[in-house]
Amino acid sequence: MISSRLASVLALSLLAACGGGDDKAATADAPAGGAETTPAAPPAAPTAAGATGDTITIRMVTTQAGAAGQFEPAEVSARPGDVLHFVADGGAAHNVDFPAAENAGAAGLPAPSTYLVAADQAVDVPVTFAPGTYTFQCDPHVATGMKGKLTVAG
Repeated sequence: MISSRLASVLALSLLAACGGGDDKAATADAPAGGAETTPAAPPAAPTAAGATGDTITIRMVTTQAGAAGQFEPAEVSARPGDVLHFVADGGAAHNVDFPAAENAGAAGLPAPSTYLVAADQAVDVPVTFAPGTYTFQCDPHVATGMKGKLTVAG
């Protein structure tokens, strides 16, 4: 029979073994433009490296049994230095794209993110944009209206 002290030590050892490790595999496919993919959103949204402002969480919500989706909120205001933290619900594949065709004349737009497929999988987009209004979208669901608007204050 195992003593309760020994059982506690074994349980803690197992938890430590499961919780450690390197998450580079989860970020290896991070897109260009400073965006970073995380496997799951922690209780408090992470801040991207070099961010000096607030983290703004935007949920990517699947609707119509995966045929459509929406950003919640769909309209956000930010300042340079803030981070847009897009979190998928896992109901369908979503990404974040600031297409050049929808943002005429904008410089320094991030590349489209990788597809997020798991619940709470996230991508961070640092706000490095000049003041103005920008459109973002989910490429697989743009035809069904999954678009958002970012207003960057000066």
